[in-house]
Amino acid sequence: MAKGDGIVSGGDLKAIAELVGFEYDPPEILPPAVLMERWYEIIETAARMIRQIPSDKLSLTSPDRDRPLINLAYHAATIGRTFLRVYDEADGNERMPVDVTTAEQVAAVADGTRQLVETWWTEIGVHDPLDRVVESYQGIQTLLEYLERETWHTAQHTRQITMFLEQFGITPDRPLRPETIAGLPMPERIWD
Repeated sequence: MAKGDGIVSGGDLKAIAELVGFEYDPPEILPPAVLMERWYEIIETAARMIRQIPSDKLSLTSPDRDRPLINLAYHAATIGRTFLRVYDEADGNERMPVDVTTAEQVAAVADGTRQLVETWWTEIGVHDPLDRVVESYQGIQTLLEYLERETWHTAQHTRQITMFLEQFGITPDRPLRPETIAGLPMPERIWD
């Protein structure tokens, strides 16, 4: 980025802010390797929670919007795929196929997402400084900021699915542990 005689890297948001005269303190973000370990666990937990959803409850809607539980679960199951598409500078949208109609099918998508994210990390991501600036549905951010966002985003929806299970009188099978989400900028409330 350039302004007058000043030139800074487009991936350095703090330097950009200084160049344009804007005060910016970068957020404290967990190291990428820690985020990835947390994300693996969060996606696995989401798959477990999704598998517990009774088929007769999949059409119930969440209190925050008119979204059926199966769509919420599918969204949680595919957030990692959205991250990978944005990483590859492709369209970030993920639509639920019409033939996905059961909790088991959605959980299998979550299992596949975890594998895709793990493969990306071990083959590419671990070597990337994640400082490239991308445009996501959340706006302009570095890949590291986006990785953090999608990690806690998956956790937030996993918490919502867990709450649904509890409301159904179902004991969630190993829900998210407090230490898994510690240090992530999670909303305090479940439906924020």
